[in-house]
Amino acid sequence: MSDGALFSTDRVSTESRYQWRLWGADVLDMATAALVGWAALRGLEQERTPGKMVLAMTLAWLALSVVGGLTGRTLWRQLLGVRLVRGGRPPGALRGLARGLTTPLDLLLTAVLLRRPFDTRLELYAEQAGTSTRAWFKGLTWQLPWLGVLAGTAWLLVTPTRAEMLKYLGRTLTGWHCCHGTRDVTWECRTSLDRVVRNARSHPDDAQLQAVVADCPVATQRLTAK
Repeated sequence: MSDGALFSTDRVSTESRYQWRLWGADVLDMATAALVGWAALRGLEQERTPGKMVLAMTLAWLALSVVGGLTGRTLWRQLLGVRLVRGGRPPGALRGLARGLTTPLDLLLTAVLLRRPFDTRLELYAEQAGTSTRAWFKGLTWQLPWLGVLAGTAWLLVTPTRAEMLKYLGRTLTGWHCCHGTRDVTWECRTSLDRVVRNARSHPDDAQLQAVVADCPVATQRLTAK
């Protein structure tokens, strides 16, 4: 291959025209999958060890890749104005799964090679998501379920788990003030109180919960008031 062919910029291929938008969408998709995996562990009340964190984030990323393969779109691809295709059609679930395994390497190689060798091998490339504003917004409506997932993820990340709630109310000074109403109510205080009362009502035989409620006058008042 001649130097002229190697470094030629006279033509921009379809595959490379939108590769940096796709690169950005992939980075955001992976970050989203990481947050979803983390939130899932919190929602399942699982101990967040490094191994479990990596497994949950990986499974979330592969699931997102499969769904993205079926439609060629994800929330971030749509927002950045691209979709993933193979010959003008969505890649499909299997190629989406395969791409989920190769994308981390492709992201690194793109910065060096300025191309995506694994996407090329899978015959995948990005194209414009819509030729008009109306088409773009129509495509965005199909991503509304992902907004629901993000909202649920945010809720699980900011809401204390059972272990965090028990530790906060039972073993911290700020939790003591929360239980006795001696300071302004914070988000952590309010959500912890709501959870301990809710859980104590639904699990009256849980000795650990009942002990925390017994030492928490505000929680006891709420529990007996209803």
